[in-house]
Amino acid sequence: MNEGFAKLKDIGAQKIHETTHIARLHVQALLDENFENLNSIQFLGFISILEREYGIDLSELKNNGVAYFDENTVEVKEEKKVKVFVPHKKKGTLTFFYIAIAAMIFIAFSYLNIFSPNCEVPDVIKVDNSAIESATSNLSIEAVSIKTDDINNSTELNQADKVTKQVNLDSPTESNQDNKVEKASDELVSFKIVPTNEVWLGYIDLATYKKDQKIFSDEFSLDPSKDWILAFGHGHISIEVNGIIKKFKNPKNVRFSYISGELKELSLEEFKGLNKGSRW
Repeated sequence: MNEGFAKLKDIGAQKIHETTHIARLHVQALLDENFENLNSIQFLGFISILEREYGIDLSELKNNGVAYFDENTVEVKEEKKVKVFVPHKKKGTLTFFYIAIAAMIFIAFSYLNIFSPNCEVPDVIKVDNSAIESATSNLSIEAVSIKTDDINNSTELNQADKVTKQVNLDSPTESNQDNKVEKASDELVSFKIVPTNEVWLGYIDLATYKKDQKIFSDEFSLDPSKDWILAFGHGHISIEVNGIIKKFKNPKNVRFSYISGELKELSLEEFKGLNKGSRW
């Protein structure tokens, strides 16, 4: 047992919990070298916090934990997502309805003519040829009228389109400027975290209260369109929001909220209030 680990045992789980805010159950598990109820990310984060808080070397404990997790890695298979496609239903038109009725009348008329030649066809089924010819003539006239109107409208639209294209060619600067402003606005939307050195981060999506955690030393980005609450193992970090960078220097745990695009540092009580009373 190295000196750093022996120092932690002398301090005890309760005092370590009060100082670092690591759950007492997890602290006791580390002191007992019992890694069953921890995952590798939590374990490395806790080791980093303890080494920084007490200025000790826990390499031996860290190596034992890493060896344990290497031997007990469980592969988790992702469930295949099943996509459900709903076929598009085509709506029938009134035209089909009228055609069906006309066909039925025609069939009925033919049947009566074939099987009952001496029977007089009722007035309801008799077809007025003159009415049909008149209707056909009217439809032809309307079709010609529609085609003429379509040609005239097409000519007017083509002329208007040519005028519009000419205006756009004469003044391209304004359109390009609008595009540039919109693109620049999109590029400004950002939410990035850059630690000075390796840090543990726990982040919670306030819409779903889904919790995730990560240990990193490089730049890490979160979705700027969502609302978050964040907990860090230490406060030696820089946070960029929409191109504006804020730097923090705090050796202890720090917490923040990111709501409606605004970043705010939180006390423990404020963090618990947003996290349904939980420290993490």
